[in-house]
Amino acid sequence: MKFYSLEWLAEKCGTDNKYEITAKVAAEARRESEESADDKTDPANERYISNVLLEIEEGRSPINA
Repeated sequence: MKFYSLEWLAEKCGTDNKYEITAKVAAEARRESEESADDKTDPANERYISNVLLEIEEGRSPINA
């Protein structure tokens, strides 16, 4: 698992509030989890939070500022 600094996440997410960052990442991971529950082709052990953080790093997440 890759670890991200709060300062880096704050810059990418557009807020310096660590609770808001956590809520944004968790909400996006929950959304992806719910979408994959509808699609039975995804494996059940998918790492949604890691995927969201990777999307933030690559600039593909909708929570990027």
